Amino acid sequence: MTDESGRADPGLRTPGPRVGVIIPAGGTAHRLDGIDKPALAVGGRTILERLVADLQPLPVAVVGPRPDGADWPGVVWCREDPPGGGPAAAVAAGLARLEGCDVVVAIAGDQPFAASAVPRLLRALALDPTAEVALGVDGESRDQPLLAAYRADPLRARLSGPVDGLPMRRLTAGLRIVRVPLSRPEALDVDDAADLAEARRIAPTPSPSPPGKALL
Repeated sequence: MTDESGRADPGLRTPGPRVGVIIPAGGTAHRLDGIDKPALAVGGRTILERLVADLQPLPVAVVGPRPDGADWPGVVWCREDPPGGGPAAAVAAGLARLEGCDVVVAIAGDQPFAASAVPRLLRALALDPTAEVALGVDGESRDQPLLAAYRADPLRARLSGPVDGLPMRRLTAGLRIVRVPLSRPEALDVDDAADLAEARRIAPTPSPSPPGKALL
């Protein structure tokens, strides 16, 4: 795990809850002519490759199609049920593949620089034993349920019913929340051409190691 400067963050090496990551990665961008957003290149790698590499050594469940040649250590692949059922359905599918995890982090598959927020989300959750979710908050004070750390048991309870089309805001409603400010790069999701251009300006080129080579 690296911080925003690219330096390794040691915060995830200490003993504690078992943490896994869910990346919903099945969406396309209507404002980018239906392109597979996680497959867009940012700084010499796809967004998905960047996220997976920056999240090591945490186990990751990617909910979406598996790219050709993506034999990445520590990554499991699955699809939501039904396909296209939305982000909550994707989180439910990923959670089912992360059995034994006490905390799960959800990160949208179109957020190339989100991984640096993960240590702060985990620390915020650890510091407040009553909190059930540490939500990232962007610069416009908007909650980001797809950049958040959830305690697994309350999340499983929320996902025990129908999830097809369930809005993420309904998933977090009523949970005990602690909020964590996000930097602009961390909160950036690539929805349109302007977002993609900004991400490419921010990203170092060429990117460092590909998935499979831990950054710790």
